[in-house]
Amino acid sequence: MKNLKTIIAVIAISLSTVFSISATEVNPKKTKTLRTEMSSFIGNNIPVQLNKTTTAEVTFIINNKNEIVVLSVNSKVSELNSFLKRKLNYKIITVKGIKKGEIYKMPLKINVK
Repeated sequence: MKNLKTIIAVIAISLSTVFSISATEVNPKKTKTLRTEMSSFIGNNIPVQLNKTTTAEVTFIINNKNEIVVLSVNSKVSELNSFLKRKLNYKIITVKGIKKGEIYKMPLKINVK
């Protein structure tokens, strides 16, 4: 009887853990719109000398005023990091339905012409 109670307790804890970890879905249309708006803030003229295609990951939140607050930029090029922070920080977004106060990670790819 004691073993049965232990087994039932283990199964109950396992199931509750599995269901509590389920991820929330993000609407891909909203994130695509957010990415497009962020790209317009950055623009086409990047004053950083790049020899090859470079990637960067921007971590940010949206505050109560619908402004992008850049938390960090991860890229191998330090000049690109400061450029992206300067271009994106405190820009007002117009995308509706984005959760405020949630941390977002947006990968960016900069192509060399």
